[in-house]
Order: sequence, then C-alpha cells, then structure tokens
Amino acid sequence: MTATPRTPAERADVLSSLLRLPDAVLAAIATDGVLVPMPASVGVPPERVMPLPADRATFLEAVLPADAMTVITAWERARTHGVGLATVHGRREPGVPLSLTFVDLREAHGVFVGALEVLDAASADRGPASLSGLEVSRRPRTATVRKTSLAVITEIDERATRMLGWTAAEMVGQRSSEFVHPDDQERAIANWLDLLSRQESQRVRLRHRRSDGSWAWLELENQYVPADDPADAVVVTQMSDVSDEMAAHEALRQQERLLRRLTEALPQGILQLAADRAVVHVNSRLPVLLGVPAVEGWDDLAGVVDEAGRGALETALSRALDVGEDATLEVGIGTPAGEARVCAVSVVALGDREGAPGALVCVSDVTDSARMREELTAKATFDPLTGCHNRASTMAVLEAALAEPGGRPTAVVFVDLDEFKPVNDTLGHDAGDELLVTTAHRLASVLRRDDIVGRLGGDEFLVVSRGVDGPDAAAALGARIRAALSVPAEISAGAVRLRASLGVAVGEPGLDGAALTKRADQAMYLSKQGRRGEPVLWTADLGTPVLV
Repeated sequence: MTATPRTPAERADVLSSLLRLPDAVLAAIATDGVLVPMPASVGVPPERVMPLPADRATFLEAVLPADAMTVITAWERARTHGVGLATVHGRREPGVPLSLTFVDLREAHGVFVGALEVLDAASADRGPASLSGLEVSRRPRTATVRKTSLAVITEIDERATRMLGWTAAEMVGQRSSEFVHPDDQERAIANWLDLLSRQESQRVRLRHRRSDGSWAWLELENQYVPADDPADAVVVTQMSDVSDEMAAHEALRQQERLLRRLTEALPQGILQLAADRAVVHVNSRLPVLLGVPAVEGWDDLAGVVDEAGRGALETALSRALDVGEDATLEVGIGTPAGEARVCAVSVVALGDREGAPGALVCVSDVTDSARMREELTAKATFDPLTGCHNRASTMAVLEAALAEPGGRPTAVVFVDLDEFKPVNDTLGHDAGDELLVTTAHRLASVLRRDDIVGRLGGDEFLVVSRGVDGPDAAAALGARIRAALSVPAEISAGAVRLRASLGVAVGEPGLDGAALTKRADQAMYLSKQGRRGEPVLWTADLGTPVLV
C-alpha cells in the first residue's frame, strides 16, 4: 500500500528530530541531487554540516557503490512523499552502518536536507566529528579528452587525470583503445567506425582502466569536428563516470539471477505475470507439475484446472491485479495424461514497490496431503463399518438443521434393531456386522437426497430429515423405513429376520438436538413395548402414543 505523503509540518518535525540527534551530520541537496551549501535558515550548526567536495557530488559519492540503489530509492521516496529513509555504509568505514534520512524542505528553505547518523553502538560515541569528514569520492564525474580521427589522444584536461589517475604524459599519444577493457574493444571499434562514417555525435558506454588497475564505466559522448582534410578531423569526447549506476544495474542483475536460481530450486511451480497477464517468468517445475510441455500464458495454467476451481482461480488473479489482494486456494488439476492432482495455489499481488506490477502465482502439489485430510475427515465423520455418519457428526448435522433461522421443521427417526443380539450370539459377530450393513443400506434407500443416516452405536441408528412439512411427512418417513426393514435380510449365513422399533419426532428450528433425539428415543421405547413394530410418533403426552 502506498504511504501517505508527509505534510510540511510533519517534515519540519523530522528536521527538528534530526537536529536533536547529537551524532548526525547534515547536508543540503539541490533538486537534481547535487550537494549545495547549507542555507542558514535551516539552523544547522556549522560543525554538523557535511563539507562540500571540490567537484559536483551527490550522496552516491559518500556511500559504497553497492548501496547506490538503496540511496536512489530513499531519494525518490523523499521526492514523492517528503521523507526517505535507508541504511547505508560510507566509503571511509564500510563496516559501520549509517542511518540515512532525506527530507524535502523546499517550501521552507529551498533545498532537501540529507542526514547521516552512525547506527553501530560501538562507534556512536565518537560524535559528529567522525562523520563530518565523511569521505566523498574525489573523482570528478565528468572530463574532456580530444582525439584524432585515428583515436589517438592529443589532449586531456586535469579532470581526466583525477578521474582515471593517468597523467597527460601517460595518455597523450596513445590510442584510446589502450585504456578500454578487452571485452569492450570490439564494441568500441565498431562505434568509432560508425562515428567516422556518420560524422555525428554518438554515445557509448565502455569500461576504462584506471592507473591503479581498477575499471571505471564511462559514458562517452563523441563529437566529430570536421576539417578540410579528413585526416585533420578532431573528435572531442566528453566522459561521464557512470560506475555507480552500472554497479547498481549489475547488483540488480545479480539479484535477478539469484532469484531465478532460487525459483528453479523450489519444489513449487512459479509463474510471474505482468499487469496485462503477459508471462514475465516461469520456472521449469511448473510445466512438470501441470503435465504440459510448456507454460506460455495464463491459459496454460487455467486450462488444466477443473471447472469448480477455474472460476475461483480467475477471481483470485483478477483481484490481485485490480485491487492488490493476495489469495490462497486449493484446486483440482487434470493433466493431459489423465492424472488427477490437487494443488495449492497462492496468488500474490505485485505492485510498484516490487518494481514489476502484476502477480506471482505459486503452485504446489498437495495431492497426498489432501487425500490424507479427506481420509482423516472421513474417519472423524463416518462409521467405518456401515458408512453411516458416526454419532458426533450425526448430532452436528442435527444441530445445524435446527439452528437454521426461519427454517422448516426437522424430523428424526430413532431405529433400534429388535433381534440383533440373537443373530450375534448364534451366528457370530461377522453375521451381526453384515446385518448392520444391510440395515444401513436399506435406511439410505428410502431417504431423500439431503437426509442422512447416523449410527449412534451398537444396533441403534438415527435418521435426520431436514425441511419436512410437519408431523404427517415425518410419519410417512417412519412408514417407509418400517417397510424397508420388514423384509428378511440375506447375509452369508442365510436369511435372517429383520425387525426394528421406530420412534419418530419432529422439532421446530431452535430446539435442542439432544432434546429432539430424546423425544424420538422415548417414542421408540413405546414402539418396542408394543411388540408390533409400528413406528410411534412422539406427542406431548406419550401415555397415548400415536402409531404411524
């Protein structure tokens, strides 16, 4: 989320805070980022003002090249929001971290102010004097060199000597290519020949050797000055040191290469999309996970997602791109080879802070864990023998049905097998188990789609029927169950008699599930006492049972 720009009063408060820091040194900065004399109106004591270098300089010259992008980011933030903060390292003592603050004071004082403070507790007691001599690169940013049409150096200014370290005697008379990096030689020659043929100004960036053996990135603006005799033509080269900029670019390239290596090492599939859904990057794992030859666009991913998950995935991506909202969801994948997988998909919104607006999509294969979760859910929900809901899940379904506001009545039928124990005792537990399974199947066969059968334990079952029209509909359900359980059961040991006592009860929304079950249980006992097998419908006065 974008930060709110600081008001002038808030920026003045930041300046006051900086002035109260005993170990901070401050510098005034022009709009173009160049250090300028500190205006007296800012109120900074002279001993706490960073000395100005002889040449034009910015804060980039005061920090290590590796921190260049950090400084640039803080500077841009100060320009857009009034204040920018960063942690950097100075050239003189690279191991000491410094707190860098930029604050926009142009309205009140006509300048930005930058402040540096030592963050290292062991170094902070040295006071502002340790920073007042902060080393600023003394190499000038620009210099001028004159050359012949054959690229022989004829003249350099003193800034070129301070930039590269070579004296005029060491450079004059030498071809400029003698100072160019071997890897840049071919490009340097090609650009020089193009300059001679076009006789127009030209820019090129080449690495040049300094006298200490290091290399400087220079941007050369070659201006061709014609003469009557082409051999007398002169080329005036304005050299600008862009080493810090190129170092920052190289640091970014290194980070990008590192991130690419990391994405290849991850077990997840990675897809980076631009704001227009164009593919920015895809790692090698994603096509393997999706079972496709390659992922060249969003449709290659969406195309293998099942219909149920495709809409949710599309919504997640749209919200990430449109409103910057992250999302995590689970979808089914059907590979072209016919393999079914379950994948967790994280859609992460990318914005200006990441420098690449769009979305990052991470896909993980969670098939095994999803199956394990389903198995655990089934074990926690269903009776392993009959496949009915277990007692806990049955009561949960009943409570949910009764809790629906403004819902219709819910009917329950308590089923107790009358002659289960003799089957167990005479034919064995396997026969008893078969009888329980047969009972469960017959109960399920007469129910509506939303009704459930639960096994409460032993030979007791509870049927839950949501949204019935009233007692008559509940009584009809009891009658259907009685008919289904009146036919002998065919098990491995042969045909056995199947009889059950049934108690029916109806509850309005808001009634407690345990109370409704108890009503049906009471009605079932009246049915069992009658020994006729007719279901009994619970009434307020069970002394006069109502037979279904």
